[in-house]
Amino acid sequence: MAEISLLIFIFLPVIAGITILTPLFSDNQIYIRRFSVYFAILHLLFSLMFFIFGSNIDMQNTDCISCVFAPDFKAALPFVNNNVLNQIGIHISFGIDRLSGLMMILTALITTLTVIASKLYVKKHFKYFYSLVFFLETILLGIFTTTDMFVFFALWELELIPMYLLISIWGNHNSKKSALKFVLYTFGGSLFLLLGILLIYFTNFAVSGVLTADITHISMNRVNLLLQLVISVFLIVGFGVKVPIFPLHKWLADTHTNAATPVSMLLAALLLKLGIYGIIRFNFGLLTLGFTVLAPILGLLAIVNVIYGAALAYYQKDIKRLVAYSSISQMGLVLLGVSSLTNIGYSGAVYHIISHALTAAGLFFIVGIIKLRFRTGNINRLSGVASIAPRLYGFSMVIILAAAGIPFLSGFIGEFLSIYGAVVSSLVSFKLYAVIGVFILILSALYLMKLVHEVFFGLLPERFKNVQDIAVHEFIVLGALSFIIILLGCFPFVIIDFLNV
Repeated sequence: MAEISLLIFIFLPVIAGITILTPLFSDNQIYIRRFSVYFAILHLLFSLMFFIFGSNIDMQNTDCISCVFAPDFKAALPFVNNNVLNQIGIHISFGIDRLSGLMMILTALITTLTVIASKLYVKKHFKYFYSLVFFLETILLGIFTTTDMFVFFALWELELIPMYLLISIWGNHNSKKSALKFVLYTFGGSLFLLLGILLIYFTNFAVSGVLTADITHISMNRVNLLLQLVISVFLIVGFGVKVPIFPLHKWLADTHTNAATPVSMLLAALLLKLGIYGIIRFNFGLLTLGFTVLAPILGLLAIVNVIYGAALAYYQKDIKRLVAYSSISQMGLVLLGVSSLTNIGYSGAVYHIISHALTAAGLFFIVGIIKLRFRTGNINRLSGVASIAPRLYGFSMVIILAAAGIPFLSGFIGEFLSIYGAVVSSLVSFKLYAVIGVFILILSALYLMKLVHEVFFGLLPERFKNVQDIAVHEFIVLGALSFIIILLGCFPFVIIDFLNV
């Protein structure tokens, strides 16, 4: 029963997307939007009920430091698997463990909030927008749950199609150029990713005599260190584009700046997490020896990410670019936790993945609201917003303080555990990285407080006197994000116990 429920959960969004494209729906924005919102909410509730009552995830204590994908059950896609594919070791199957389970709930949650938030930002091609969002959701759910390396790669590439269209069609006049840059960077990294997967595939066959692409049946423990290092480097380059790891980040700021607000929410909250998820599954889980050797280098790159992203964010005048560069800095902390090779660092990294998804989605939505109402995203032209939009200001403070790592909010837990994981790491270099990371977090607080001070305080310009506070649907999105951020900040063991590390 759980197997069928998993397949239904993964593929329901694409069915909803196809339904929207049928003649059952005209081009009436209200009907399309209502259906999309109701479906997204029901799908989110389905995901919660599935994990509470329907899944059989083994919660016995295991050493999660290996991070091997070991689902309690696997569901094969019927009518697609055949003898030809099976003979070469390809099985189109999906499964869930603790990590993939969290990512599935996060995907359903962010998609729901994005659909609700899109009301004022989608002015054309309504059917195509909501269909593409649901198509993308199914692709992401497939990436987070597939147990087959080639299916993983196929979905990794397939994700480019809806993202390119979402960025280019509903963005500003420069969005097509930014969408193309996003595709080219990702496709370039995918070449390294494919090479790494092929090397794992054939190396495992040479060592074990079994031709399989099923990650749950692959062991690289007997592979020599040099080959593991080569494969690890290829995979890190491929995944690093999505994180993004410096210097593979050049596409990020332009893409966010030119994309529509709902698309930026999806991109920051979910798409950036694909790279870290891949590093955990493949580098951390399969190529443990090679990852251990490369860990100090990855830790250094993580610190560079933190410093570089925070420094650039501080000097930005456009608030959307500020938030975009802050994501580079925050993902550096996630990478630091993963590369520390400790259970604490791993749990901190996963926690910060979830926290950053919530705060990034919230920050980009706040920026979108400000740009929509005040017709500018330039910090120097904004002032006194709190005096006429107190509800926006209140929610903004919760989300911004969480992003700054204030205690009793979700951002603090992930940052603390990631840095503490570096402190207790057996690798001496990580203790230095932890010290640097603590001081750089002060800079993170500086650029976020600069955003608050410049935008929300000061004298309100006369031209903004008639601007309205947030609407009901905006209140729902920001309220939901703020509630979850506070909940996870006050009760962090909701996730930590689920990870069971």
